Amino acid sequence: MKKIFFNPSLQKLDLYLLKKFSKNFLMFFLIFASIIFLIEFIELLRRTSENSSIESIPDVLYLATLKMSGSIVHIIPFVVFVATMYTCWGLNKNREMVIIQNTGVNTFKILYPFVCFSLLLGMFYIFLFNPFLSYATNSYEKIEQQLFRGKLSETTINKSGVWLRQGSKENKIVIRASSFSSNESLFENVTFYIFTKRNYFVERIDTKKAKLKENYWHMNDVIINRPNKKVVNIDEYTLSTNLTIEKIENSFLDPESISILRLPSFIELLEQSGFSSTKHTLYLYKTYCLPLFLIGLVWLAGAFATKFTQNKKESVLLLLFCGVFVFVIYILSEYIYSLGIADKMPTIVASVSPSIITIMIGVYFILHFENVK
Repeated sequence: MKKIFFNPSLQKLDLYLLKKFSKNFLMFFLIFASIIFLIEFIELLRRTSENSSIESIPDVLYLATLKMSGSIVHIIPFVVFVATMYTCWGLNKNREMVIIQNTGVNTFKILYPFVCFSLLLGMFYIFLFNPFLSYATNSYEKIEQQLFRGKLSETTINKSGVWLRQGSKENKIVIRASSFSSNESLFENVTFYIFTKRNYFVERIDTKKAKLKENYWHMNDVIINRPNKKVVNIDEYTLSTNLTIEKIENSFLDPESISILRLPSFIELLEQSGFSSTKHTLYLYKTYCLPLFLIGLVWLAGAFATKFTQNKKESVLLLLFCGVFVFVIYILSEYIYSLGIADKMPTIVASVSPSIITIMIGVYFILHFENVK
């Protein structure tokens, strides 16, 4: 065993394969990123053509760059898979794969440089790339809300509590609550700051509990403060609203727009405030599992691609079978994630399962083809 792993010729082979795979990964990454960037740029040109706030092409290019950053994490697995297939196809085309396999090097050892690259790529994404990409995604979402929707997010959550915004034709209302009970739609220690459309302060309403019902807030033991007037105490009070629990939860920042390093503390804030953190927790664990998922894709693609032959029909069949399995894995992964978001499956299981399934399928086919003579 020591002779195999410390053989200088194998180390040179690993470096050779790593160099080929790295070049192919970079090539396909630039190709797919360019295609997505072009699509986003054209779409934003269409959307901004009717918006006077954006008048120059550089502004649209900047927005397209910010928006594309959210697609990087979806591109990486696909590029790793394609780069593995393409690299092995090139080795087979030049008969290098036959020479390597005839020296007794098995498929796992051939794919070892690809696995190392994918593992490092996944780790770099989590701890280095993700904070920058999430910042860009967050910036785009804020700009999009201002330019295309005419407003910022209605909900903010931090250590001081939950902050909401609602508006109507007559006024604007800023709401702060210390906590929230989702089962009862109940907000505790609530303060309503009411302003006119021109931002003139009208009144402040304080209550220990405010229940969000259909189209109105219901409060008991209310204290109302108005400028230059006496404080008013009211036993029961209602205030019209266009907010719903669904709107509030949907208005939180998407997990993709929060750095993976800051996400655990944001999840803790959500849970302390009474909101569901399932979507964010699932995204956190899913991102942590990215290196494992990439390794699984390398093994799955490599299991088929290392068996490409000069016979085009056999190679096409292998390619089709591999494509079918990848498609099935994608559908199954999305189904598992949807079960996790709906709380029908434990979050950790829903996050890890796709990666484990991909690895198991990849290992199975490698061992299967190794035993087929």
